[in-house]
Amino acid sequence: MKQFILKNIVLAAILVLTLISSIFLIFVIWNKSQMISQSMADIEADGDTLDTINMTRKPNSVEQSEKMINVDTDALNKKNVLIYRHFGKPYRPALLKFLKNIASSVELNSELPVDPTLVAKPKAKPETEADEDDVEDDAEDEDAPAAPATPAPPTDEEKAVFDPASNLVILSFDEDTLRAMLAELYGDVHQDSSDDTFVIPDTVQEETAQLFSRLFDQMIEAPEAVDPARAEDFRKAAAAKFARAFALFREEVQELTLEDVNNRVAKELFLDALGLPRLMRQRDCKNYIDFLYQKYLTSDIIPGITLRDEYDREGLVQDLIYGKNLNRQALPVPEMVIPIIRNFQIKEDLFRRMKDSGIVKLNSLNAGVFYGSPMDPNDSESPILVFTYTIDMTSTLESIDAFINSLHAAYKSDRVYVIRDIRLKAPQDDIIVANSIVAGHVEGGTREAANAQKAADGTTDAAAAATKEEAKPADAAAALIAATYAEYELTDPHHPEYGKVLIGETRDDINCTLVVNYLFYRADNITPQ
Repeated sequence: MKQFILKNIVLAAILVLTLISSIFLIFVIWNKSQMISQSMADIEADGDTLDTINMTRKPNSVEQSEKMINVDTDALNKKNVLIYRHFGKPYRPALLKFLKNIASSVELNSELPVDPTLVAKPKAKPETEADEDDVEDDAEDEDAPAAPATPAPPTDEEKAVFDPASNLVILSFDEDTLRAMLAELYGDVHQDSSDDTFVIPDTVQEETAQLFSRLFDQMIEAPEAVDPARAEDFRKAAAAKFARAFALFREEVQELTLEDVNNRVAKELFLDALGLPRLMRQRDCKNYIDFLYQKYLTSDIIPGITLRDEYDREGLVQDLIYGKNLNRQALPVPEMVIPIIRNFQIKEDLFRRMKDSGIVKLNSLNAGVFYGSPMDPNDSESPILVFTYTIDMTSTLESIDAFINSLHAAYKSDRVYVIRDIRLKAPQDDIIVANSIVAGHVEGGTREAANAQKAADGTTDAAAAATKEEAKPADAAAALIAATYAEYELTDPHHPEYGKVLIGETRDDINCTLVVNYLFYRADNITPQ
C-alpha cells in the first residue's frame, strides 16, 4: 500500500483534496438546510401571528371604505384635470408665472407701466352699514377692548406674509383657489337667460371688468395673520405688487397675439386663463376680426405673404381669416363669437410656428369644423373639442420636419396638436430630371455591359486558343461585367455618386399637406361654451 501511494503520490494528493472538499460541501449543505428549515418555521409562525391579528382586527366599515375610495377618486380626478389643462390653454403658462411672481420676494420690474386703476384703487366700501342700535350698544359696552392706538410689533407669522419694515408682501394663491373664487363671483354677477337662446348682453365687457375687480379685491385683502392696524398698509403694498406682476403677465401674453394687449384686454385674457371664455359684443368681434385682418396684411407672420402681389395677398389673408364661415360685411351671430376667438388663437399659433420653423410659403389653411366637434362622436357633451385644420404649404424638407416637431412639442406651452395625415410631393420638373438621370444610368450601364461582354468573349476565345485554362478568363469577364453594372446602378458605397439625391434634389420646393387636430379641454370652464 505504501509503495502504491509512493508510486501514485499525485493521485493520492488529489484523492485527499477531494475528500476534504466533500466533507466541507456536506457541512455547508447541512448548514444551509438548517437555515432554510428555521426560515420556514419563522414564516409559519409569522403567518399564524398575522392570521391572529386579522381575526382580532375589525375590517373597515362601509362608510370608511367609501370615504377612502372617494378620497382616492378625487385625487385621481385632480391629476386628470391638471393633465387636461394642457389642452388649449395658451394663457395658462403666463398665469402660472404670475402666481409665482406675486408669491416671490424678488423685486418685480416690467417694461410696461403698471395699471394705475390697480395701484390707486380705493378700498371697497361694505355693502351694508351697521344699525344705529348696534353702534349705541357698542358705545355702552365698556368691557369691549379698545382699538390699539399703535400696531403691535409684527410677529413671525405676520412677517411671513408682510414685513412692514421692507414693505414686502407675499401673496400665496394657487390656480384652483382662483378658479373657485372666480366661479363664485361669476355666479353672483351673471344671470342666465330663461331660455336656451345664446344672447350677448351689451354690458358683457363691463361684467368682465367687474369680475376682475372683485377678484383683485379678494386677492389683496389682508389675511388674519396681519395686524388690523396694518391691514390698509398691507392692501396698498399688495395692490402695488399685483400691478407689477400683472404688467409682466401682460408682456408675456402680448408675445402670443397680434392684438394690442392693453390693460382691458389683459384682464379678459387673465380671466380666460382661469376658465372664463373670452366674450365680446358682436360689433366688437367684427372690429376684432377687421383689426387682425389689417395686421396680417402688413406683417410677415404668415409665411410667404410678402412674396405675393397685393391682390393675391389680400385674397389669401381674407381666406385665412374669414374662410367659409364668416361674411366680411356682416356681423357674426352670437353663437359664433367664442368659436371665432378660439379659431383665431389657433390659427395665429400655427402661423407663428410655421414662421419660426422656416416654412417658405403657406398656400392654404382650411378649418374643417369651425365650432369644434366632440372627441367622442356619441357624446355631445364630451369634455374635449377637436378643431381640424388642413394645411397646404411649400418649403424645404428640413423646415417641414421642424414644423412637425414644433407641433409635437406644443404641449409644453399648453397646446396639444395631433397630426392625422402627412402628404409630401416633389415638383414635377424635379421628377422629370430624376427620371432622366435614372434612364441615363440604365442606358449607359447596358451599353457598357454589352461592350464588356464582347471584350470578355474575345478574351475567353484568345485564352482558349492559348491555353486550356478557361476558368480564369471567364472569371475575369464576370468580374468586369459586375463592376460595370455596379458603377451605373450606384450600388457601390465607394462610388463617388453613391447616395446622391435623385428625387427631391430641389429641396426648397417640396409641397406638404398636413391634416392637424387641435384638442381643446372645455370641461373645467366656468361657462359651458
